[in-house]
Amino acid sequence: MLHQYRVRGWTYAVVAVVGLLVLVPFAWMVATALMSPGQTLLVPPKVIPDPATLDGARGVFNRIPYLTLLGNTVVASIGRVIGTLVICTLAAYALAVIKVPGARVILVTVLALIMVPGDIFVVPNFAIISAFGLTDTLVALFLPSIFDVFGVFLLYQFFRGIPRELVEAARMDGASHLRIMTTIVVPIARGGLITLAILTVLAEWKELLWPIVVNRSIDKLTLGPGIALLRGSYTTDYNVLMSAGVLAALPMILIFLVLQKRFIASVARSGLK
Repeated sequence: MLHQYRVRGWTYAVVAVVGLLVLVPFAWMVATALMSPGQTLLVPPKVIPDPATLDGARGVFNRIPYLTLLGNTVVASIGRVIGTLVICTLAAYALAVIKVPGARVILVTVLALIMVPGDIFVVPNFAIISAFGLTDTLVALFLPSIFDVFGVFLLYQFFRGIPRELVEAARMDGASHLRIMTTIVVPIARGGLITLAILTVLAEWKELLWPIVVNRSIDKLTLGPGIALLRGSYTTDYNVLMSAGVLAALPMILIFLVLQKRFIASVARSGLK
């Protein structure tokens, strides 16, 4: 019994240390965002802003069209989430429930593609988007990313755990695969869909390279490239840069806090299958 308590105590200690290591950079970013330009350049650096100021936040709105960039990011995130959920649900259902011929080969291919860096597809994706005349549009921001191999594998794990008897009973009652998927499989696996939606929004929210490649107009960019514009060639106002980082991170933090229970439970469930 004493050994168990020691293990639990060490576990809490490790979690606390790791949590502090994760939170310290964010706390430093918030503190820098509340400093004046002069305070950010002090040596040794100040940890607590004195006095605290919102000049950095005002500088963000004065230097870049923040609300436009935020709106573009929201639109691109919504489009990517909808497209990803539809395509990944159909693909995972075909592999896990229907078990189409060659399902194992397709699944191995999906697993192999997970290990391929996404930057490899930048050039062919740009060639396709350019051929369709979609460059410098909001659609171009998310269209090449709606097929997510990790999303297919994640939903495959959830769909594989659905009792086979439910599907067979529905088929005997004359239900089509589309009806089975929408009325039985998707409601049971909604936790996995929520998890995939959160991960997809996060991936789109921090996208940097692709928006710069496919769009040239600043009013067609997202938050990532927009924040990068705040870095000067010779000098950088770090309080403005950190304020932009805080403003960009807040929506993701709020989404995670609202859905954290479903997210953690879904990831834990997928790991047990």
